[in-house]
Amino acid sequence: MIFVNSAEMKIELTPEQSEMLSTKENIKLIIRNNPDTVMAFDIMDENSLIGFVLVHRFEDRKYFLWEYAIDIRFQNQHKGTRVLIEFIDYMKTRYDAKEITTTYIYGNDQAKHVYEKVGFTETDVVDEPDCHEVNMVYYCNEPENINQNKID
Repeated sequence: MIFVNSAEMKIELTPEQSEMLSTKENIKLIIRNNPDTVMAFDIMDENSLIGFVLVHRFEDRKYFLWEYAIDIRFQNQHKGTRVLIEFIDYMKTRYDAKEITTTYIYGNDQAKHVYEKVGFTETDVVDEPDCHEVNMVYYCNEPENINQNKID
């Protein structure tokens, strides 16, 4: 996989998946308005655009995985797990990341499965009238995470 700097999300998702992410317009604004703390990448596999990832640096060597998605044409091919493993390695190597946090909407079992499979652990649940999210963290230097980053 190759991670190429991007100024917008160009992939296509199902309508249900689109509801779980920021709109393409909002993503474009986030990237443009936060050049010092936000990084966005197109995910390339050979010559195909297969996904998109957006991270926010919130502290030295700590990143929030804000948006992460695989294009609808490449879903259900185990690419989501592989890409996330490679992206974590990329962040550790290129940016010396020591911690990556993320959230997913409660009930999104697919996201939960992928995050847990690569070594994210649940930290807490936000349960408010307009928000029901699960917070997760990945510690980049934990031995159990390093060993877990293998594809079955």
